[in-house]
Amino acid sequence: MSKNKEPLISVLLPAYNVEKYIGHCIETIMNQTYKNIEIIIVDDCTPDNSGKIAEEYAKKDKRIKVIHHKKNMGLSAARNTGIENSHGEYITFVDSDDWVSEDYVEYLYKIIIETNSDIALAKNFFTSRFQEQITEDKIYSITSEDMLCDIMYNRIHVGVWNRLYKRSIIGDNRFRLESLTGEGMQYNTQVLPRAKKVGVGLRRVYTYNVDNDTSATKKPNIKKQSYGSIENMDYIKEHLKPRSKRLDNAVEYQYFTTALYALTHIVRCNAKKENLEFYKYLVNYCRKTSLKTLKMELNFKQKIKSIIVFISPVITVRLAVFWRYKLGRKQRV
Repeated sequence: MSKNKEPLISVLLPAYNVEKYIGHCIETIMNQTYKNIEIIIVDDCTPDNSGKIAEEYAKKDKRIKVIHHKKNMGLSAARNTGIENSHGEYITFVDSDDWVSEDYVEYLYKIIIETNSDIALAKNFFTSRFQEQITEDKIYSITSEDMLCDIMYNRIHVGVWNRLYKRSIIGDNRFRLESLTGEGMQYNTQVLPRAKKVGVGLRRVYTYNVDNDTSATKKPNIKKQSYGSIENMDYIKEHLKPRSKRLDNAVEYQYFTTALYALTHIVRCNAKKENLEFYKYLVNYCRKTSLKTLKMELNFKQKIKSIIVFISPVITVRLAVFWRYKLGRKQRV
């Protein structure tokens, strides 16, 4: 395709407490093989030098625009500011402590073109500890319901990064400011139903940084990770439309795994006593729902986990805490 026919693609980066990583992230975006991009960096009133570092890169590359929030407003607000100040026909989100391969944008756009889709997804990704590329790529399309089910059954990551969205399907949808966590999943449930088709590729072109100890996902926070995650799922259950029996089951499974996630953080923080009623609700819900999930679209490992949860939700989450936080094991992607 000739350069003058390449549509403008907006790459949106929120920036907060990432001075150790943001320079590398920006450089990997500047060096994209797809050149017709704009890079919108939103400094969410960061207390470190992330905003200043972004400004230095803006001096080197006219495609970079830095916007500074006057007060800290959170990740959702930063992404909303990026959307509102972007001009691309397509939009992709990158977290500024992560980084991307040089053909990240080109590959996602290729998926859009080859499948005639509204959204492109690279199904797999690298992590800062796992850098093995797949041996054989495949590009195909699925329905928006297929992708929503894949998200709800935890077959693909729930976030908005590693994807390319056509601006027309985003429309006036914005990230929900009230969400304490899970804003990516919630946003996908707003946008995906508007897509006629989703293109999927298997190659890894995005690196998710699992070694940023300042990341919000690393810090135990019961208000966000326990109460906030359940509130987010309550919102999704109420507002996701249109619905089908298949999608109802998928949402119920995600609520089940989210309840386990919420319970995990209460156990991790030894906060059962201070959150006793919520703790009891989570335990009872998980056990009651576990056997129902066996009739859903689960793989063998998921079914085994559901059976263990039925035996004891508390033992299940204690094992999870030991595996992830005591041994420091990470899931392979």
